[in-house]
Formats: sequence, structure tokens, C-alpha cells
Amino acid sequence: MVVFAIFGTFALLALIGVPIAISLAFGGIVPMEFFMGTKLTVVIQRFFVAVDAYSLMAIPLFVIAGGLMDKGGVSKRLVRLATSLVGWLPGGLAAVTFLASAFFGAISGSSTATVAAIGGIMVPAMVKDGYPLNFSLATAACAGWLGVVIPPSIPMVLYGVSSGVSVGEVFLGGIIPGILLACGMSSYGIWWGSKHKDSLVLHKFSIREVGKAFVDSIWAVLMPLIVLGGIYTGAFTATEAAAVAILYGLIVGLFVYKELTLSAIVKILKGSVVTTSMIMFVVAAATLFGYVMTYEMIPTTVTNFILGIANGKFTFLLLITILLLIIGTFMDTPPAILIMAPLLVPILGHFNVDPVAFGVIMVINLGIGLTTPPVGMNLYVAAGLRKTTIGSVVNRHLWCYILCALVILALLMACPGIITFLPKMMLK
Repeated sequence: MVVFAIFGTFALLALIGVPIAISLAFGGIVPMEFFMGTKLTVVIQRFFVAVDAYSLMAIPLFVIAGGLMDKGGVSKRLVRLATSLVGWLPGGLAAVTFLASAFFGAISGSSTATVAAIGGIMVPAMVKDGYPLNFSLATAACAGWLGVVIPPSIPMVLYGVSSGVSVGEVFLGGIIPGILLACGMSSYGIWWGSKHKDSLVLHKFSIREVGKAFVDSIWAVLMPLIVLGGIYTGAFTATEAAAVAILYGLIVGLFVYKELTLSAIVKILKGSVVTTSMIMFVVAAATLFGYVMTYEMIPTTVTNFILGIANGKFTFLLLITILLLIIGTFMDTPPAILIMAPLLVPILGHFNVDPVAFGVIMVINLGIGLTTPPVGMNLYVAAGLRKTTIGSVVNRHLWCYILCALVILALLMACPGIITFLPKMMLK
């Protein structure tokens, strides 16, 4: 009965449109009040414990840093660099979108911010050059979730906090998969472009333009190198790196590119307060939800169930992938990580699964969920770029991009050494 109260309350509230954070909170409060006999003062205690974590300070700092780099003129310079490198290919602007999103993801750590910043530039450019609107919007939506895979990544920070795994190692593990995903999804855009090149405007390759674009964007390209390099060399922690990113973004935006204004900074700070508040509320509510599940020994039941049906490492990963893909279709990434990571990480040792590799696989699974209806946030952000419905974003091009991502995901599951190569090499 308690289990029904936990999940029934959560599911009912979520289905009628109540925000996920509130649904999670009441999924814990209702059974505590009516079935467990626990004082509700525990709710406040759990909320405080949930957000009282040093690593979580990185989240608002990375949100601010991403906003500074976007409004400071970084995104358009990254687009120019990407265009000079791959814009000459058939369907080149699709490849530009993925490459620029990978660059920007290494700055913002946010999927929706990447869609808004890069998609806001690339979708009008693609439409102007003859690309259909539905293709352009699907490309922007799928390119955006590279922002949660390429470090620094807010979901990776949440995974590290909730699982006890080193955030720096998970960051390192996301670099090669992020590159593979960018290349894999770009391949569909290039293939499609080769089939329709007669109706598209093709750009010529110029080594001189590459040089100019690189010089113009060097300060943007250096930012992730400084931040991630500082983490991996031990110069500063992931949280301190986020503070360094803010300082760097201010210097570049105010004194190098000179496009950052006081009013823009105020707007960025206000937006970061809203975004951080939402994430922290989800963290607090998911922690309470997890506390009630642990009290009722639900993680133990789940563990025994999975151990009973999974007969090997790959079977385990396949089952978890299916589960996460389903969860990603109706739940945003932060609450999904905060609920599932504490449940699944303790099982990893039974199947000899590296927790760093698993963290990256989990983030990729849930990243794909950001582009799948009904809750995929990237779909709504992409639709908002042209003030249209998500029906214009959900089309065959979107599913082809997702299929490419699933192929890369299967490769990573079969060869997790691809993920753990850099962490082991850099941190040994």
C-alpha cells in the first residue's frame, strides 16, 4: 500500500500537469503523513541535506558562465568557425549546427541553452540557404543535447553528487562519446544534403576563412580548455572551475569582444536564479522521494529484480537503456538522474560495470529523451525559435538523428573502454 501511495501520488500529479518537482515532493509527503507515521519536519530536513552539497554550487556558476559566453558574442564566433570548417560539405549547415553545439556545450553545460544559442543563429541561416524548416528545427533540437554530454555538464554534476562518483572523471568520460555523437548525427545531415544539394546553397571552402574564423574565436575555444584543463591537472575542482569560467566569460565579453553590457549581465543573473531554483527544487524533492523509497526498501527490491533477470553485463546495460529511454520520454534529465542513479549505481559491481562509463551512458540515454515527445524540452525550445508547434520539430529527420545516436550508444555499451580511456589515461 505504501509503494502504491508513493508512485501513485507521483504518477497522478505528473499526469495532470503538476510540475515534476512538486509531484516528487508529494510522492514522498503523502506516504509519510498517512502510512509511515513520520513527522513532516523530516521533509524540511531532507530538503536542506539535499542542497547542502559543495559540488552543487557548480550548477548556478556554470549557468551564469554559459549566459555570459552567449551574450558576450561567443556563440556567433563559434558558428563562424564551424561554418569555415565544415560548411562546404553537402548539408554542411547541419554539420555546422552539430559542431557549433559541441563547442558551445563545452561552455554552457546546458542542453536548452545550446538549442537557444546555436539554434537561434543556425535555423534562420539554414532556412535562408534552402533547408526545409522541419529539417532545420529537428537538427537544432538534436544538436542541443550535446550540451549535456560534452563537459562541463550539469547532469554529469548531478550524477556525481547522487552517486559519489568523481565529477571530473565523468567529465573526462564524456569527451570522446560527445565527439562520436556529433560526428554520427552529422553524418545523417551530410547524407541528406548530398541527396538534395541541387536545392541548397553550397559554401566554398577557404583556408583563409578558417584562419580568420579561428583567430576571431580563439578566446571562445580557449575557455573549455582552461576550465577542463584546470580540473584534470588538479589546479581547481569542478566547482572552482565554474567560478573561473564566470571570470573568464566576463573578461572576454567586456574587454575582448566588447559585446557584453550591464543590462545583459543583470538579465543573465536573473535567468540563472530562475534556472538554479528550478534545479535545486528538483534536487530537494527527488532526495525526499529517494529517502521514502529507501525507507520502504524499494531499492533492494529493484536490485533483486534486476539481478534475477539480467544474466550478464550487456543484458544489464540493455535493460537499463530501455528503462532510461522510456523514463526520458516523460521526465526531464535532472529528476531522472537523481531518482535512478542511487537505485542503479549500487548494482553496478554485480555486473562489473564501471560507474564512470555508466554515468556517461545514463546521461546519453536521458539526453536522447530531451528530443522525444511528450516532455522533451529541446523540442519546445526549438519550436519556440520559429514560434511554431512541436509538430514541426517531430518528424522523420528527428527520428533519423535519434537512430544515429542509438547506434553510437550501442557502440559505447559494447566497448565501454571508449568512455573510460581518457579518465584512466589522464588521472592514473
